[in-house]
Amino acid sequence: MSGRFVRASKFRHVHGAIAKKEKAFLNVRGSCNGEGNYIAANSKFWAIPFAGGGGPVMIGRHDRPGRIDHTAPKLNVHKAAVLDLAFHPFNDNILATAGEEGLLKITMLPDDLALDKITDANVVLEGHTKKLSFVRWNPNVSGILSTIAFDNMLKIWDSEQAKEVLSIEEHPDLPCSVEWNESGSLLATSCKDKLIRVMDPRQKTAAAKTTGIEGGKAWRIFWMDNRNKIGAVGFSKSNARQVGIWDARALNAPLNMQDLDTSASVAIPYYDYDTSVLFLAGKGDASVKYFELTDEDPYLFFLTDFRDTEAAKGACFLPKTVCDTKLCEIAICYRLMKEWISPVSFQVPRKTENFASDIYPDTYAGIAAMSGSEWMAGANKPVIKRSMKPGTVAPTATVTSSISSSASASSSPSSPAAAASDSAKDQELASLKAENKDLKAQIAAMMDRLSKLEAK
Repeated sequence: MSGRFVRASKFRHVHGAIAKKEKAFLNVRGSCNGEGNYIAANSKFWAIPFAGGGGPVMIGRHDRPGRIDHTAPKLNVHKAAVLDLAFHPFNDNILATAGEEGLLKITMLPDDLALDKITDANVVLEGHTKKLSFVRWNPNVSGILSTIAFDNMLKIWDSEQAKEVLSIEEHPDLPCSVEWNESGSLLATSCKDKLIRVMDPRQKTAAAKTTGIEGGKAWRIFWMDNRNKIGAVGFSKSNARQVGIWDARALNAPLNMQDLDTSASVAIPYYDYDTSVLFLAGKGDASVKYFELTDEDPYLFFLTDFRDTEAAKGACFLPKTVCDTKLCEIAICYRLMKEWISPVSFQVPRKTENFASDIYPDTYAGIAAMSGSEWMAGANKPVIKRSMKPGTVAPTATVTSSISSSASASSSPSSPAAAASDSAKDQELASLKAENKDLKAQIAAMMDRLSKLEAK
């Protein structure tokens, strides 16, 4: 025996399973401009910027895999390339796109993806003087989202009111990334001046700052605030890929700074709040590394990595509620390849099909905890969560998420007001369906018991 100590973890043997080609999305060629992830997805759709006149975006449904017709209509509401995009966290049919022309546009998507009927976005938000680089929705507040751009400005928008609500002149150099914490009360940014900034954008006080990743290339920030941590990935002065961890409550020296490898690919971080597992998918990388965050020094422990033979151009992760609990699936990653989208399922190897409550705590429900006006008035609320156990009824939304009824005209058949009503009805219908499924399961179990008693 070597005497080597192996740290115990439920996630040490997590493995990535690549979907078969018939379950993937073929004939897809994304446009990889800017510093974004080049792909976004929610529980219903995926979207990628597409090469072509204006700023076309190709959108597909998860339930329609296979060969995609690249001549099919695209969403094309920009006059220049789309550099980043993000789906609304509470309404699957709303997409925000950040354009090279400096405009943020928000569009309501029809379920049938009849995109040729859409000639303009529902909301057009203008305020940046140079091209946008990142757009991020507040994960806990209805209608609030943030953008950064090459004018070095950080702006906060209210899509439901179709207006800019905050403009923050905090960065002397180009901000590289921006992310909200889980409750939507704080923002963190990484910047070319090599500083991490953490702020409540509603407050007039200066942002808390500390030195982040010190290399000269662009770097990313991410939150792990369930453990009061904040992290960053980038490159060291010697061009090694690095990941660092800081205490979010006191931005002093890093708690841990690890060199990963000498790869030149830019890492895309995704942190799973439920399992405290950090995934790092690289642009131009054929692997996905994953780590577990703990409260013990050195805080971040390498688990293993997923390896493929083909490098990805971009990547995103689907909402946790899409994961199949029977497979003990803890994450689903869509990797944008050269000519296709490759879904990868990350699973904990278990032989039982029973619900694994130890790896599925209550998760983010995708329901707004408050309105934009409440948030702007200074309110903070915890995120709404739901059980991952099959048959459990999801909580009902109390805040309706739509987009501004005063938005620019769109030829989409559904107006924003009607879309908001439809969204509320869809959520109510989904809740009733789940309740009906649960009742049917109970009746089936009772009938089974009755038949066994009659057999005796």
